[in-house]
Amino acid sequence: MSKNKMSVGCLAGLLFLAAQISRSQTQPVPDKNWPIDSKTRTAVIESINDLVMKRYVIRDIAPRVKDFLNAELKNGAYDKLDDPRQFAEALWADLSESSGDRHFYIEFNPERATLEMARQSQVDEDAKKANQTLAEKDRLSNFGFKKLEIIKGNVGYLDLEYFSNPEFAGETAVAAMNFLAHADAVIIDLRGTPGGKSGMVQMLSSYFVKSSKRGRTLLSTLEQPYDGSVEQSWTIPYLPGPRMDDRDLYILTDEDTASAAESFAYMMKALQRATIVGKTTRGSAHNVDFEVIQGNFVMHLPVRRPVNPITGTNWEGTGVEPHIAVPGEQALDKAYAMALEKILEKNLNEDQKFQAAWELDAIKAKLEPVKLDEKILKKYIGRYGERKITYEKGELYYQRTGPKFKLIPLKEAFFAVEGMDYFRVKMVTDESGNVIELVGLYDDGRRDPSKRTK
Repeated sequence: MSKNKMSVGCLAGLLFLAAQISRSQTQPVPDKNWPIDSKTRTAVIESINDLVMKRYVIRDIAPRVKDFLNAELKNGAYDKLDDPRQFAEALWADLSESSGDRHFYIEFNPERATLEMARQSQVDEDAKKANQTLAEKDRLSNFGFKKLEIIKGNVGYLDLEYFSNPEFAGETAVAAMNFLAHADAVIIDLRGTPGGKSGMVQMLSSYFVKSSKRGRTLLSTLEQPYDGSVEQSWTIPYLPGPRMDDRDLYILTDEDTASAAESFAYMMKALQRATIVGKTTRGSAHNVDFEVIQGNFVMHLPVRRPVNPITGTNWEGTGVEPHIAVPGEQALDKAYAMALEKILEKNLNEDQKFQAAWELDAIKAKLEPVKLDEKILKKYIGRYGERKITYEKGELYYQRTGPKFKLIPLKEAFFAVEGMDYFRVKMVTDESGNVIELVGLYDDGRRDPSKRTK
């Protein structure tokens, strides 16, 4: 099962929500489509270089970034870029190339710059309106909580689009965690999740991590090299609702899992609290501040690096490697199968055990399709009362009184029915291997046998 999420442009938007803004140097130009000239391009690059030299997280790489941009400017690489958006895209590519840091980002966006400058305004009413605008944007996407359900076998599933600001999303996050609280296993889908706010990472992590004797657990330390400051992130001692620190946790990742989403996966892996399933993540660890450049350009400047208290490092440039490496589109099925297998090892009531086994058979066959020899398939052809099994082009088909449905082998003599998830077919043989009966099986435990009549 695959999941299409946000583009790189949306990643920038989410980092925009997550980052802090510097005070602006100029007022934004009203016309969003203003052309730029050599003087403007030079001013933008000088502003970028100044910020990079003063605050970029990797201090010894900052001069290289500055020299690279200056060389490109001197060599005329930007001379024909009179469209500010194209100029911003070129700068973004050059910042990333010269630093190797995937958290650099720059775009021409007067509207966004205006909003963030208002958010940082000394006028309380302007700041309040800007925050309300940001909260409304988050609300329209349900604060990143895209899908939440309990799937068969009592497995909780959360598809998290991004990590929203808990100031806006706290109540939704609490509701989601309480919804999952009674599941026997939890799957959190971060495939394509581009990042967001570290506060939400802290909040969600707290539900899955057992508190230490001091009442909380250190998750990460943020180091800000340009001024030597340090900030620590701990689990929250009190949470509204039960913790799930004893629950099997599976986190799905792919190459588009980035930033705050990687942070959550990395922490849970280091604490041995989750099984990571999928592909290695993007490798964007640095935290950013949001900077307004010349009033209309906006840049994400990496200024802090997380340090995990267990590993002593982070995932910058390397990504978070999964425990179970599978293509991204198979990650959910694989995690679900693993969760069901562990659930079946527990002391279950008969109904839950039946449901878990029912789903596990189907998921295993999907991950590793069962191939049966033509000779075996053809021996099931026949009539079973009003039921009929036919063979066409290497496939078996089941028909009762209506249309035909393709049979999908789960095991020899055991088939799923395409398009009928609630129903399966089991073929019964005698001691001599002759097929004597077809049994219809339902996901509520009912059995409907039909003797072979032809």
